[in-house]
Amino acid sequence: MAESAAKRAKDAGRNQVFVHSTTETDLPLPPLIVETMLRNALNNHDLEIYYQPKIQAKSMQVIGAEALCRWRHPEYGEIPPHHFIPVAEASDLILPIDAYVLRSVCEQGARWLADGYRVRMSVNVSSRQFMQPDFPDLVRNILRETKMDPTLLELEITERTAMQDVDNAVHVLTELRNLGVRIAIDDFGIGYSSLSYLMRFPVQTIKIDRSFTAGIQSAVNQNPIIGAIISLAKSLNLNVVAEGVETVQQFDFLRDNKCDEIQGYLFGKPVPPTSFRLTSFEASPQPRGAYALWRDHDALSLQLAEHEWLERVGMAVQKRPRLGELVTTLPDCIMERIPCDRFSIELMGEDGQYCAIHEASMRDDIPARVVGTLIPTAKSGLSFIQKTKSSSLCGDLLREPEFPEDYELGAQGVRSIVRVPLIRGQEVYGMFTLQSSHPNLYTDDDRRLLMRLSMRLGDTIYAAYLDELRQRHSYLDQTTKFYTRSFFSALRVAEEPITILEQVCQHPYANHFDDISLIYVSIVNTEHLDIDQWEQAMAVIAEVTRLNLRENALPFRIESDAFVIIMFGEGPLQVTHFVRQLIEQLSLMQMRAKLLGDPSQAFDVRLGEAQGHWSALSELYSSALRQAQELPPLGQRGDLVR
Repeated sequence: MAESAAKRAKDAGRNQVFVHSTTETDLPLPPLIVETMLRNALNNHDLEIYYQPKIQAKSMQVIGAEALCRWRHPEYGEIPPHHFIPVAEASDLILPIDAYVLRSVCEQGARWLADGYRVRMSVNVSSRQFMQPDFPDLVRNILRETKMDPTLLELEITERTAMQDVDNAVHVLTELRNLGVRIAIDDFGIGYSSLSYLMRFPVQTIKIDRSFTAGIQSAVNQNPIIGAIISLAKSLNLNVVAEGVETVQQFDFLRDNKCDEIQGYLFGKPVPPTSFRLTSFEASPQPRGAYALWRDHDALSLQLAEHEWLERVGMAVQKRPRLGELVTTLPDCIMERIPCDRFSIELMGEDGQYCAIHEASMRDDIPARVVGTLIPTAKSGLSFIQKTKSSSLCGDLLREPEFPEDYELGAQGVRSIVRVPLIRGQEVYGMFTLQSSHPNLYTDDDRRLLMRLSMRLGDTIYAAYLDELRQRHSYLDQTTKFYTRSFFSALRVAEEPITILEQVCQHPYANHFDDISLIYVSIVNTEHLDIDQWEQAMAVIAEVTRLNLRENALPFRIESDAFVIIMFGEGPLQVTHFVRQLIEQLSLMQMRAKLLGDPSQAFDVRLGEAQGHWSALSELYSSALRQAQELPPLGQRGDLVR
């Protein structure tokens, strides 16, 4: 007891006092005896796996289950998990127990899958197991041996586990995602919550801790916190699960706040696999909803009902003006009339080469793509929609693909799709799509109704589109149209710089992110210029520079007289080519200044360069700056001039 109290005090830091309590989690038997009994139970396969159902808040259907380990001893009866799990974690037993549970769950899932039931199953992973170097290999081997579908397996880790070693956690989670396994953050909100790390971890789901759920409409009101957590998750396109739901009031609050899944004793206790309800997982045609019934009414009733629905959707969208909120709100409204498995808004980039995708998915087997994913406009159906300003309907992507992206959509499980343009005046600035896993689901009536909805929501979505453009424009210097120093500084310290780059610059850099070249350029001999002439000089040099930049190059204005250029995937040869082009342009400017008799039209620059990996960006910047200060101006370097 003294050792237990001392350990808790040390874990809490210095100058702490803890009193040992015998009322909560003390073992009825000494830990050594429990460990021996647990070891025998593991060898004899006496540990049982129970499954607690997860309910989809929208449809009230069972869509998955969480696997929980139970131990029934022949002499002591059922031993609660909080009595034997701490003993297992304090010894090496937690590793074989985790492996046993994972294998048992995969075997059960494979059996259900063979019987025609696709049950998504969640498994808790201990901190000790997650930190093992061979954990991804263990998961890979179990999936292969049990023939379990990886997309039906979800691994739950706690925030505390992920934050012990962030870099290693990102590496392990990425390997697991590459296997097709889903990742969930358990007990969200009570650990080391960090938005930057949440964006860095490749997860699909966060689970709201039961301590928050218990505080709904109680003396300790947790409603604002839960609402904020759900809004945060929706903006990041994450699935939200609330556990510990035991009252109707808790469920109503969570459903009204767009929580995706519910888990708790209100809907079911953990049960053995033989008692788990499987009827909800039987394949069935996707329902058409109320819209099909309205066709039997007269034309006036149909028009009134349609007008009422459009107004209701418009009001709901206006309450959530941000793009992320729009993407999560619209599917719920549209599904009242038209079924949908995945909803997508694609917005045209300013240069027209790429379009950014914002998606929400209603099915686990058709996951939404990462927020801000870029695809070439030429491969997207948006290029056709932009030219024709008309909608498009494809009944079966596998049999009759219309655009290059349809092949990828078909591989993701999408069978039918409706594309509708988003129009502002005479300009098509994007489109939204309804996608379904069922072929030949949508009709021309659906397409025409969605066109009317697009016209109704065009201004609202366009305002959200402009907000994104303004945010990107805030990173541009008005004189040079280069990116600002603040953006450069943000990239130097960002956990996931590639995500920020692609969202702000609307250009994919993932394939060119390893090796970079950095060039530092500053103007010299400008002491005789006033502020306006100084800015004009920077604008001229910026224009000269921009004309000689390649597609994968980013310029940043970091001082009043200096800027930095980052070239992705470019070697020394490309840098040398850029420098020579810059020298030729500077020479032409000097000749022009002599002919005009205006020395203010002639400039020279100091230039330094460095090559390396993006992770060494700060060192590359310092090296290029130092080289520019040590070497003579560019126009005076005889070897380059020749």
